[in-house]
Amino acid sequence: MRTRHSIILIALAALTLAGCGGDTTSSPTAPAAPASTPSSPAPAPAAPLDAKTVLAKLTAAKVGVTAGAVQDEDTDPNNLLGRPNGYLSRASADLPGGDLESEKYGIDRGLVIEVFPAAADVDRRSQYIQESLKSLPILGTEYHYRADGGKVLVRVSGKVKPSQAKKIEAAVAGL
Repeated sequence: MRTRHSIILIALAALTLAGCGGDTTSSPTAPAAPASTPSSPAPAPAAPLDAKTVLAKLTAAKVGVTAGAVQDEDTDPNNLLGRPNGYLSRASADLPGGDLESEKYGIDRGLVIEVFPAAADVDRRSQYIQESLKSLPILGTEYHYRADGGKVLVRVSGKVKPSQAKKIEAAVAGL
């Protein structure tokens, strides 16, 4: 019985020693280092859009935007620029089909761009406008498109033909 017991102990010792071999390329407690690959720096996040930049991009997209203007606190027809719950920047432009005789910088001329601090602000503004227009149909209609993570609201007058509005929609989607 001693021989059998000795054989078992020798076998266990041999297995234990085999498990502690001198393999230095990896160990069960330290994972192998990943192969190094050349890394390129992560792209810098895009700067937030402002109304002037959006206006320039829409103009460059050749979607019919003319007479673009960036509003300031003296020319903002809604008096929301820089105010609590207002927008950070605003621009307007004429579009084919818009009423060029209407109020300067107004939506009836074709296009308005409003940039807010957060997407929730755009949602609130868009909902307010759409509900107001729905309750008073005499005021007309508007198309609303969003960009820059929802922080930019591009408003297009309902006087603009749907085919023209689709061009603006496609351009805004590409911002």
